[in-house]
Amino acid sequence: MNDMMQTFSNASPMFWATLIPLVLFIWFLPVILAAFFNRPHLKYIAIAAVPAGLSFIAWGALIVWACSGKVSGRFNQWFEKQQGRP
Repeated sequence: MNDMMQTFSNASPMFWATLIPLVLFIWFLPVILAAFFNRPHLKYIAIAAVPAGLSFIAWGALIVWACSGKVSGRFNQWFEKQQGRP
């Protein structure tokens, strides 16, 4: 534990400028995905993402929730349009 504290105390500002945005991006990745795929539940996913970042299982469940929704319906509509079907 002391080694980790010593490493963090000796870290450069560039290290922190890289690490903090990277951690926040990964932590809120379900919210970003929900903005693209599952807009009706975006606010619920955003609220749940705050504590879920502390649990890999809860974070993984949020990823699944964010990616599910009407994606298949949108893909089917796009695919049918590409095939020339009404």
